[in-house]
Amino acid sequence: MEAQNFNKEILAFNKNVIKMSFDALSAFSGQAAVATDTLLGTIPSVPEEGKKAVSIYFKQGQKGLASLKKHAESGLELDWTAKDAPVKNLEAMEAFCKDAFSQAVEIRNETKVLVEKATKQLPKEAKSIVDFWNDSVNSGFETFQSCVNKNFELAKKIMADVSVVVPTAEPKAAK
Repeated sequence: MEAQNFNKEILAFNKNVIKMSFDALSAFSGQAAVATDTLLGTIPSVPEEGKKAVSIYFKQGQKGLASLKKHAESGLELDWTAKDAPVKNLEAMEAFCKDAFSQAVEIRNETKVLVEKATKQLPKEAKSIVDFWNDSVNSGFETFQSCVNKNFELAKKIMADVSVVVPTAEPKAAK
């Protein structure tokens, strides 16, 4: 068997494994969402806001899984022998992070109203603790997101600087 055909078969196998794995995870996650929704529906003391928040997390989890699948599959499409493979890989990682960050922001925005509504019933002392915790989580996320974005900017700058100083291979002269 030729090496090129063997490599294509290995790549096709890996793509199939990734697709099947993500399909299984998606099915499992979907069933977990249905089971959780059913369980929460049987408990009358769970506030409606809590049920909605859980639903939002599961919905965004499904979106995140689909995004991860898309990025993993696109990573298998890269020509890792190409000169620009490191740049393309960095761009793929950055696109995945941006997708993940946008989903986290969407969760925060969708649950903010639910948290505010749910905490209205709490005594003011407890409400301040919930607000502090919520602000801390969001601040930590924003700091993490800022660090990741700065690292991508630095990596792109370094790759650009390195590509300027790295000599290109001269074609071999025909003998």
